[in-house]
Amino acid sequence: MSLPSARIPRQLARLNAIARGPGAIKLPANVKAINLSFKFQNKDGHMGPRKFWQKNLPQVQFHNPAMPISVSRKFAVTPEEAGKVPAVLSITFADGSEKSVNVKHKHSDEILEDLIRLTEATPVPIEEQPLLTRQSADVY
Repeated sequence: MSLPSARIPRQLARLNAIARGPGAIKLPANVKAINLSFKFQNKDGHMGPRKFWQKNLPQVQFHNPAMPISVSRKFAVTPEEAGKVPAVLSITFADGSEKSVNVKHKHSDEILEDLIRLTEATPVPIEEQPLLTRQSADVY
């Protein structure tokens, strides 16, 4: 996503990127927490989880503000240790059960699809997704 060079349009574009997009989903009430764990370094299949964290999780959090979402990044010191660090998306449900999926070597879009499938989340209709414009910013 390329951002405008002017300050206010750039900020509006950033806010719209959080409020709108593929991560605009409503999680069901039985989902109690989400945890994403991956390696600090990107190689060995950890780029997808990183991009999911940067691009999709802010949208999920925006539309589910009360949902606790945590991200754990592990730092691997040696190459042997780096190969053993898992990349996992874990969802905790109200009944105490947990579902986990390996997200290593997955694209951020695939990880979002896994989250939607595991939680049975529903997309937020486009008309319910806020869109900030320069005119709406000038009102304040």
